[in-house]
Amino acid sequence: MRVLLSIVVPVHGVERFLPRCLDSILDRQSSQDFEVIAVDDRSPDGCGAILDAYAARDPRLRVLHLAENQGLGGARIAALPHARGEYLWCVDSDDYLPEGALDAVLTELRAERVAAQPVDVLITGFTHVFPDDSTEPNPWRHLLAGSPLERPAGCTLREHPALVRSVLSVWNKVFRRDYLDSLDVAFGRGFYEDISVTYPALLAARRLRYLDRDCYHYRRGRPGAITATASPRHADAFAQYDAIFGFLDRHRDLDDLRTLVFDRTLRQALTVYDSPGLVPADLRGDFFGRIGAHFATHRPPGYRFPGGATGLRFRLAARGSRRAYDELRRTSRLPRTLRASLRRGPRAAAG
Repeated sequence: MRVLLSIVVPVHGVERFLPRCLDSILDRQSSQDFEVIAVDDRSPDGCGAILDAYAARDPRLRVLHLAENQGLGGARIAALPHARGEYLWCVDSDDYLPEGALDAVLTELRAERVAAQPVDVLITGFTHVFPDDSTEPNPWRHLLAGSPLERPAGCTLREHPALVRSVLSVWNKVFRRDYLDSLDVAFGRGFYEDISVTYPALLAARRLRYLDRDCYHYRRGRPGAITATASPRHADAFAQYDAIFGFLDRHRDLDDLRTLVFDRTLRQALTVYDSPGLVPADLRGDFFGRIGAHFATHRPPGYRFPGGATGLRFRLAARGSRRAYDELRRTSRLPRTLRASLRRGPRAAAG
């Protein structure tokens, strides 16, 4: 029997946080309009037993136990054949939903059932939660609230391109399942596994909407989280970028959005490079070189660099001028000879 919403929860090594996550979804809920599919991704701790205990008490929760660890992307892929919902929401097992959030989302989705063109992606508000329990409201709300995304009719990404400057992770996006299946995209492996789905879903949607309500509490800075872990796997992002541009190659009607996507992926890659403690010191040179290769491979025809400091950073990355880039980040200044070189044209600068 089909339900309105399937909530997919990949689980690995989070027994400290898992009960709160599950309680935030299942407690105080009598609705039968949703189901939860939790995937025990061969968790090394007590997560599997916790999931089974919850499932024994609540038939809306079903548990899959994987024989081998698949990572976030693989766990979500494993869950999809079992999901019966008209809509799909991916919730991370160390995060949780604030009180009333699920009711609010279900109310929106029930209204969409009678729409002539049901929403393809419903984007929700969220709050960052830090290890000391301090919080930060959605720092990108100003890009969404009051925008065409809040109109009853919603809009497309082309009609509100500022959406691309907001967070592009999967956890604050509820996807119409038939639409998602039609895209022929898949979650990737390793880090940043979700952007190979979220970018295409936002790019191709005929109708996007934003629910200006705090519907998700996302933990930041948790030990072991991707955003707080030094790892060579941060370079996994480049495979996800390739998948995104592969999607664009198959959908030439979206060519006018290619530069928007290209600039956003460059910003993300440089942000990872710039963030202390993410890319290991002995791999930073290689990572910076991968940014240059990404630029050369996916640069849109007729591409023009942005102005100001962003354009300067992009130029240095495109040239592979790592030392100059690091100096610019450290001092906010460039040597005069390099400034002249950048003005003259595409000849590679030393660095």
